[in-house]
Amino acid sequence: MKLLNPLPRSVVNLLREDARTSLTKLTPLFVAAAFLAGCAANTSQPTLQARQDATRSAAKVELIYNEDDQLIVTDGGGSGLTGFAGLLLGPIGALLALTIDTNSRMTMAARTDQRSKEFTAAVRNSGATMALNRQFAEQLAARLRESGREVKLTPFMRATGAASEMKVPELQPTPGYSTLILRITTAYGAADATSSFKPFISVEQLLRDERQSVVHQTAHTADVSEPTYFSYEGLLKDTAVAHKGLKQGLDRVVQPAYAGMFGGDQPRTVSAETTRTAGLDAK
Repeated sequence: MKLLNPLPRSVVNLLREDARTSLTKLTPLFVAAAFLAGCAANTSQPTLQARQDATRSAAKVELIYNEDDQLIVTDGGGSGLTGFAGLLLGPIGALLALTIDTNSRMTMAARTDQRSKEFTAAVRNSGATMALNRQFAEQLAARLRESGREVKLTPFMRATGAASEMKVPELQPTPGYSTLILRITTAYGAADATSSFKPFISVEQLLRDERQSVVHQTAHTADVSEPTYFSYEGLLKDTAVAHKGLKQGLDRVVQPAYAGMFGGDQPRTVSAETTRTAGLDAK
């Protein structure tokens, strides 16, 4: 299979399309991801059991993931200090603070785009291996293989659309395989322009059966609070540690992502069946 290059879109447009919300605030994006991650807990037990039975029956899985790491750096804009400025500096101070706050929010999209590109370039130039998504996909594939499933890894472009109906443009699923689509997001975010930057990891999954009917979807975020950076400049100067923080966050999601989709079965020894990667298989 010929791999396609990612669509020539800015990081900002990617986030807008995936989250289906404008980038006027960062916090709602985090809240939405946390809500999605908790959806399975609110599902009735009979429905959950039926879904798990369906996912467990998937014996051959093609795991499709967004190959290129996109390291996002964003903040919610504003300072959250407008009210304090009014108390300390009076009406004129409040007006000035409000003007600065509004300008910060209005320029958030451009700031996110620029910083994401700068941070990604800095990590790449530091010599770090840009393979966060691939490493996560390989770990999840290994976990699937431990459960006795045959796994085919297919690196591709980033999935588009709402989480419940994610699609990968121009992808031709492998006949005879269920399709597990991953959409991996790695970011550093701050609630506003004066807050600290912390890691944010999100992994969305959508499983389709051999007929490409949707079986189940889950979303998981990593509980990671370190490393924390008081400023963007500090983050940019500490690319090695910052990159490692994202890797650690993704590592924590592997088992929850597996269990959320396929249940909590224990690994078991299987026959030697290698995990294959599309485009690298021996012909």
